[in-house]
Amino acid sequence: MNPRSVERWVWTLGIGGFLSYLGGALLAPNPTRILPYVVGASVVGVPIANWYVTRELGQFPTEEAGRLTLFFLTMFVVAYLGMEAVEVVAAPDSTVETVGQAAAALAGIYLGRRAADRGRDRIRAALGGDSSAE
Repeated sequence: MNPRSVERWVWTLGIGGFLSYLGGALLAPNPTRILPYVVGASVVGVPIANWYVTRELGQFPTEEAGRLTLFFLTMFVVAYLGMEAVEVVAAPDSTVETVGQAAAALAGIYLGRRAADRGRDRIRAALGGDSSAE
């Protein structure tokens, strides 16, 4: 098992677990007994996460590990900070807030992709590492 496949499975299980929890929370009639519904929702959540993570990995220019992690971390941080900034500027529960938060999520995806495609090579070069050494 190479580092890239370990990275793929870690992100698949993390995202699949999150999707399963959301699905289980939506399906459970009693919020205190959610576990059976989460396990049932994992039948759908984990394959969806595996499809998404495999698709994202296929779009990167090289077979190196680390690009997927950089993509997701950049995406989550940029989207979170953007959504927080929108909440500071926009009126609560307004159309501007909703549109701004959607734009922050799209900006997170865009910047995450750029960081994973080009930014990783620049970061490794700045730190003195050869990006083709893996």
